[in-house]
Amino acid sequence: MRPIVLVHGLFGHLNDPRILNAIADQNIFAPDLLGYGVYRNSPMAGLNLMEQADHVAGFIRDINLEPVNLVGHSVGGAVSVLLAAKYPELVATLTSVEGNFTLKDAFWSAQVAEQDIGEVERTIEGYQSDPDCWISGAGVALNDWTQSLARSWLDNQPATTIKAQARAVVEATGKPEYLESIRKLMASDMPYHLLAGANSRQGWDVPDWAVDNASSNQDIPDTGHLMMAENPESFGAIIRGNCV
Repeated sequence: MRPIVLVHGLFGHLNDPRILNAIADQNIFAPDLLGYGVYRNSPMAGLNLMEQADHVAGFIRDINLEPVNLVGHSVGGAVSVLLAAKYPELVATLTSVEGNFTLKDAFWSAQVAEQDIGEVERTIEGYQSDPDCWISGAGVALNDWTQSLARSWLDNQPATTIKAQARAVVEATGKPEYLESIRKLMASDMPYHLLAGANSRQGWDVPDWAVDNASSNQDIPDTGHLMMAENPESFGAIIRGNCV
């Protein structure tokens, strides 16, 4: 099986041993985007989503992974679309895990993008003061692992990153050419898979033509947007099945 690269969403990361091991025991990578984790001090002023796509493409090239099975969650789904459209030679398959299709998917990002940095900081500080409430409010059952994961996700980026990334995804997905990129990818030889949590599927604004043209379209029962934390084993099995 080709290497797997996971692209995380607006908050946190996917570089967690339980999530990774549920998918594969080798050749799986979950790099931080710009502004996150080891790159948390990257300049965020004027950031656009193509810069994030270029960043992940550079990661793939730097460690000689090409072509890869690319998996993007939420905002990471939009990053993955831009990457696959610009660098198709780097991508063997694409799996969108409730990845952004339209501005309806980016409704929370749109709110954050309009807030001043003080408001964003207060929101994140509120989450950080009670990470159990934050992650359980997203439908994730509390246990030692998910409690630790919540803290790790909330601590992985500063408020400046959240605001910049939110603005960038609204700008990217609001352009007509974004959906056109998805149409072209789905019409190409690159397998393009859709994956959702059954509990959050109705809130995912996937156009009918995308459902009709996807290589697969699957739900994980009894999970929502954070399905990899709710049921990592089922998440891993589907991702693995989508890979070549």
